[in-house]
Amino acid sequence: MGNRVIPDHALVINTDTARLAVALHGGCILAYRLEDGTGGFDILRPPAGSGDRPPAPMDTASFPLVPYSNRISAGRFRFGGQDHRLPLNFGDGPNSIHGVGWQSRWNLRRQAGDEIVLDLRHDGDGWPFPFHASQRFTLDGAALHHELAVTNVSGRPMPAGLGLHPYFPRHRGARLTADVTHVWLTDEQCLPTERVSCPDQWNLRQDADVDALKCDNQFEPWRGPARIVWPADGVGVELDASDDLDRLVVFAPDGADFFCVEPVSHMTDAFNHDLRGLSREEAGMRVLEDGETWRVWMRLTPAVL
Repeated sequence: MGNRVIPDHALVINTDTARLAVALHGGCILAYRLEDGTGGFDILRPPAGSGDRPPAPMDTASFPLVPYSNRISAGRFRFGGQDHRLPLNFGDGPNSIHGVGWQSRWNLRRQAGDEIVLDLRHDGDGWPFPFHASQRFTLDGAALHHELAVTNVSGRPMPAGLGLHPYFPRHRGARLTADVTHVWLTDEQCLPTERVSCPDQWNLRQDADVDALKCDNQFEPWRGPARIVWPADGVGVELDASDDLDRLVVFAPDGADFFCVEPVSHMTDAFNHDLRGLSREEAGMRVLEDGETWRVWMRLTPAVL
């Protein structure tokens, strides 16, 4: 299944045209591979590692962003009249990043046929609002449907954001097309500073060359679907998502063997929206009442060109 090893304990489902592997560690996708018409092609980046232990989430094919996406400045925000401070959970980085789902062990609820369902019960460690989350992975022919849900069980309102973080292989000549008009410029910590019209080098509406992007920025508003094409391989994939995921983070570091196109619900550091003079709605921050459930989804539909 690609050039990298899938751990023996991975959860795997297959159809005649695709294969998906999932890990409980981080609730991550380990691999998603097209198996028809191309001799085998990894739509998402296969994991690094030897196969004898789970890879780190940031070495996998995709991971869930729950209960927020991207960075919270210095791990601090104010909500409900209280100041909250989160662990700085990314090495020696100065911010909290990507929520807690990607660093938690999920539980297997069901694996049958073409479907895997995972659960997570967060007790408030590392994020001060207990919640329940679930993920549902379904293969429909070659297409992958990935649903992410969160339920607030904290007994009080909870700020929330959701997203998904797929990594795509960076084959030479990869192209990205997405209907976006604006982008957030960032500082040295990748925190947003100014929202501007997309400059020519980041015009994703014009079949952009991924190698030329060299960015880690959020684009908005996004009107899906987005399209990724590997012309030399004769393969493409359409990325669509639920209406709530109306922004895209594009991470295309110079010289890397991957790039990310992440559908997300809110801007980076949305929980500190007031510090930028933005309303909660403008930032995309959502508030879940106690017992409220929020569901989003992403769909990847590959095709041989």
